Amino acid sequence: MAFIRTKKVGRHEYYQLVESTRINGNPRQKVLVHLNGHATLDDAMKKWPREIERLRHEAAKERERAEAGSGTGRQRHATGRADSMEKRANVLEANLEKLRKLKKRGVV
Repeated sequence: MAFIRTKKVGRHEYYQLVESTRINGNPRQKVLVHLNGHATLDDAMKKWPREIERLRHEAAKERERAEAGSGTGRQRHATGRADSMEKRANVLEANLEKLRKLKKRGVV
């Protein structure tokens, strides 16, 4: 059975889709998907495509800035930011695909 669990870290709340099982009679929770700040599956599935698009767009702009630079520290910094945004977009895309598969299988 899957459900959404709230985790509080400092002043922030994060949400996870977890599945509860029993191992040797003890309850265990397995995280299926990290929902980050989205409290519902529908909210995450609705907003993640736009977040992915925005991150990829911003990454492309950072890469353009880096290419316009002349090998300076700013260029490396812009490249690092672009890589980070692209990585985040890839993670969100993978999580979105996981959610779609879980919904299709009827887990959620």
